[in-house]
Amino acid sequence: MLRINGLPAGKAGFTLIEILLYSAIFMIVIGAMMLFAYSMLSSAGRSDATLEVSDNTRFLIQKFQRTIQGATTVNSPAVGVTSTTLSVNTASASSNPNVFDLSDGAVRLKMALSSPLPLTNSLVTVSSLSFTNFKFSTDTKNTIRVRAKIQSVEPYNPVSSSIDIFISVQ
Repeated sequence: MLRINGLPAGKAGFTLIEILLYSAIFMIVIGAMMLFAYSMLSSAGRSDATLEVSDNTRFLIQKFQRTIQGATTVNSPAVGVTSTTLSVNTASASSNPNVFDLSDGAVRLKMALSSPLPLTNSLVTVSSLSFTNFKFSTDTKNTIRVRAKIQSVEPYNPVSSSIDIFISVQ
């Protein structure tokens, strides 16, 4: 006996077991897709934090190198002393002295009488900064050891980088 919809009597729909089985499979697929999407988003966040820290680290190193290598004299720290600030004079008398320091987690550069400008952005914090002045012989100019630790401010994707370089005054 056929019904109006063309199906035999008693075969008009799904059984409860079939509906539960299909629902379980559907939930597993959706759960896997959500897990994959979360993984991709957290990976992107970590990538962004890593990029910010490395960009800020690279910029600081370049700025330190250009300024120190172009310096004519090192005002502070004195030879053999470690300090949290570095003051140098360059050939351009109008911008002297150039002073690097650390304030509220940002490395700053102050040129002459101008206001200090931050060299790092708000997405990273610098937890330590030190400058050590070396003079290895009377025939050589000063060499500055720069040490710093840069960290991302992202609490869920912590990334850090360290600087430990020697730069000679040319």
